[in-house]
Amino acid sequence: MITTDVAALGFDPARLARVTRRVEADIAAGRCNGVALRVARHGQWLLDLCEGYADRDADLPLEPDSVFHLMSLTKALTSTVALKLIEDGIFHLTTPIAEFIPEFGRAGKQHINFYHLLTQTGGLPIDTPGVPPEVIANLEQYAAWTFDRPASCRPGEAVAYSVLVAHSVLGLAMQRACGRAFTDIMQEQLFTPLGMRDTAFGPRPDLMARRCPLQPANYLLSPQYSHAANIAATHIARISGYATHPHSVVPGGGAFSTLSDMWRFTEMLRRGGELDGQRILSPAMLELLSRNHTGEMPNQVFKYLFAEKHWQQCPAYLGLGFWGRGEKPTPGPFGDLNSPRTFGGIGRGTTLFWVDPARDISLVLLSTGLMDEADNFVRYQTLADLVISSLVV
Repeated sequence: MITTDVAALGFDPARLARVTRRVEADIAAGRCNGVALRVARHGQWLLDLCEGYADRDADLPLEPDSVFHLMSLTKALTSTVALKLIEDGIFHLTTPIAEFIPEFGRAGKQHINFYHLLTQTGGLPIDTPGVPPEVIANLEQYAAWTFDRPASCRPGEAVAYSVLVAHSVLGLAMQRACGRAFTDIMQEQLFTPLGMRDTAFGPRPDLMARRCPLQPANYLLSPQYSHAANIAATHIARISGYATHPHSVVPGGGAFSTLSDMWRFTEMLRRGGELDGQRILSPAMLELLSRNHTGEMPNQVFKYLFAEKHWQQCPAYLGLGFWGRGEKPTPGPFGDLNSPRTFGGIGRGTTLFWVDPARDISLVLLSTGLMDEADNFVRYQTLADLVISSLVV
């Protein structure tokens, strides 16, 4: 639904309508099961869509207050609070993690600091195969999985995107530095100030009643997608297992939220760190977090995915806990037309937000139906280009 006079905001209404048509076509073709999408300029909504299914198997429609697994969008929430604690003088980007978690410094990891964890250059494991969901769900136990294991590289020398465990180490360091539970820190420093009432770690009962269950996108059920479907099924079982485990705390991928709450978070970032009189971050920190901190280094997590699709390896363009657009076109969350300082976050096959500060455009997309990650990247890029190319003034 187009929600305002988009022409007054510089958009061509006919061109912007392509976004809605594309979302509807993707759902009809089974490329995803449901989509909650909000797009704005200067904080004024251009599009507000809620289409398709919350639970396709049960024929339940998506609702405006449906609750989604955030997947790795959770990292942006955790990273934001870590950056706020830096602003508050609790620690610094250059503070070694071992200062708060001495056990982490074993096996040669004593030089890994907060900057390395936030930029995914600490050499912590990309994945942790064989670790059961109940261990992943336990902040202390999962972080401890790294203590006696060496890093895969010297700090700062490679981008090895750690899917989950690096942010559990980050969360535990935040907990020890503050002397309070990680979830209390998140509530006090971010969720309560921003009025994010429907955002939480673990299976909060009122949210679980509205949770969209993790399911594969319908197109993966076709025989030609059997390999991708098997991967999706494995990920769904794992993610559902740790995210819904009682008292789960997974700072890298275990939060739940709604479109409205994630919109408030994104709007805070667009506004330079403040919303409704509540300042979370300073403009100086927003400028710093959205820089490219990984140079020309590629993101090792996509090595095989890019090879399968015959995509050329490209810079990771990671900021401090956020994904960046960078100067060159890259497969990923942003389109060819986003400005170079665009930044945001993505979650496995389903979730996305970004802010394009040069054009003051923001987007939040939460979807159901886990897609193949490469197909999902193409979807993200297509929607971004449809939005940006609709801006004509």
